[in-house]
Amino acid sequence: MKKICCRTVIVSLVTLAFLIALGPSRAYSAGFQLFNELSARATGLGAAMTSLKDSAEMAWFNPAATSSFSKTRLMGGMALVFPSLELDTPNGDDPDMKNMAYPLPYFYAGTTLWDRVGIGLSINAPYGLTTEWDRDWPGRFFAIKTELKTAFFTPSISYRVNKYISLGVGAQIVKSTAELKQAIPSRTFPVAPGIAITTPEVRTKLDGEDTSAGYLLALQLTPCDYFNFGAVFRSEVSLDIEGKAKYNRGYTRAGHEFFPTSDAWLVVRLPATLSLGMSTTYFKHWLITFDYLWTWWSSYDELSIHYEKMLYAGVPGAVHSPKNWSDDYALRFGVEYTYSDALKLRASYVYDRSPISDTYRDAILPTNDRHLFSIGLGYLIHGFQIDGAYTYLAVEDSRPSPLVTPGLEGTYQAHAHIVNIALSYAF
Repeated sequence: MKKICCRTVIVSLVTLAFLIALGPSRAYSAGFQLFNELSARATGLGAAMTSLKDSAEMAWFNPAATSSFSKTRLMGGMALVFPSLELDTPNGDDPDMKNMAYPLPYFYAGTTLWDRVGIGLSINAPYGLTTEWDRDWPGRFFAIKTELKTAFFTPSISYRVNKYISLGVGAQIVKSTAELKQAIPSRTFPVAPGIAITTPEVRTKLDGEDTSAGYLLALQLTPCDYFNFGAVFRSEVSLDIEGKAKYNRGYTRAGHEFFPTSDAWLVVRLPATLSLGMSTTYFKHWLITFDYLWTWWSSYDELSIHYEKMLYAGVPGAVHSPKNWSDDYALRFGVEYTYSDALKLRASYVYDRSPISDTYRDAILPTNDRHLFSIGLGYLIHGFQIDGAYTYLAVEDSRPSPLVTPGLEGTYQAHAHIVNIALSYAF
């Protein structure tokens, strides 16, 4: 009976991995980075995971750890993100983003092949973005819906040089889709002396997809029994998203030629990151862990959309929107208390600086510095580990930029609730 139960769990976890592959997920975030949501234990520990060991999600957080795995480890789970975003305007209109729950599934596996060599597989969505406003909100000419979905497939291999040092390397294969919607204001065109055509307000949609790749390098140090250190570098991944730009047909035939359906493409650069972590179990029953995450967000300097047939003109061209994000950091603190052999309790705090300046804040991602407060627990029963966590995410208030969203006034107010649950098995 126990073997049948184990096989059922393993099959369920592998099935979850394929579901992730078929349907990459997304969520609203500062920047569009989603490291905190990538496992239930990570949520409880504020994603301060770079220096930890012997847990399946280390196949993502630091693949060098798999060379020291004492067992084969599998994990599957899902985070649900419930974001809320509102523009508090002077006239009291207060448009808000559509409230939805965004699922973020994940799957991890790792094992030691033979002495000193380990392998891992991670399938998750560390980057994603969805903001969707009402189609008639005041900022509709800047954005109505913006969605970026990614699925990362990260196979890795590790080698334990000695009892102090482990190294890892991995590939990051990224499947992505994007969708952009906004409104086009009415415009008058002279077509002959004394004759003009006025086009009505039009809705436009651009969607596309791409598959790209990058790499990671990992290091783990264990100078003594009570302290661990880790470092992971992840390369930039450039996404060339190709698709179609279309316009609704709510306008008259007289203006039809101004809105041609067109092949279109845009480049989105997922930034390089460097994670540095340290942890200690020096205090009995306690794990204390800290991570410093540096992200090269400056790679996102502009959003350029290229068209085979430009709006109005019908000839090749591009629209360039400045972003000028800055490189920035996040600080992650987590603690875990071992109450008993079966039960562990967790808590964490994360300070995540926004790379977006007041000058370039737009309606696509109107976010600011974030503070994340989390609690969680892990419970071991009959060889199965169940982890759960809850996060309250508070975003500091911010204002629309008069440079990139002229005429849009007010204060953006945002927060989110995140719940996360996972099931793990080791054999």
